[in-house]
Amino acid sequence: MKQSDTEAMQRCLNLAKEAVDAGDNPFGAVIVDAEGSIVAEGRNRENTQLDVTLHAEIDAIRQATSARGENCLRGLTLYTNGQPCLMCSVAIRRVGISRVVYGAPSGQPSRVSPHPLTDPDFGQSPPPSVESGLLAEESRKIQGRL
Repeated sequence: MKQSDTEAMQRCLNLAKEAVDAGDNPFGAVIVDAEGSIVAEGRNRENTQLDVTLHAEIDAIRQATSARGENCLRGLTLYTNGQPCLMCSVAIRRVGISRVVYGAPSGQPSRVSPHPLTDPDFGQSPPPSVESGLLAEESRKIQGRL
């Protein structure tokens, strides 16, 4: 992984801390382009917005598609401090994000097999490359606040 990967994940952790401070769950997400520039970022807002679908990844995807004026996010990387849930994984596949980097698993492991994030037969776009373990200890620590 590159230095820019670490910087993006650190931003996710900062967003997760902001979420906790606001009364939400400890998750942040950042979407970057090929040059490492931030396209969008989001944090969990389930409690403050009273919307159970407002996970950090969804928040970031909504901002990115709005900023780009399209639902295609191919060529972009999504960073998040927790492993994307099923709902977020489907959204990631629908918009065609090319790469996902997460810090540590979060919550209960999915019993869905194959998982929509990595299943080559799911959806209209190919599965993203998935990397885990970046700043894993820090990610587990912030998730411990859940």
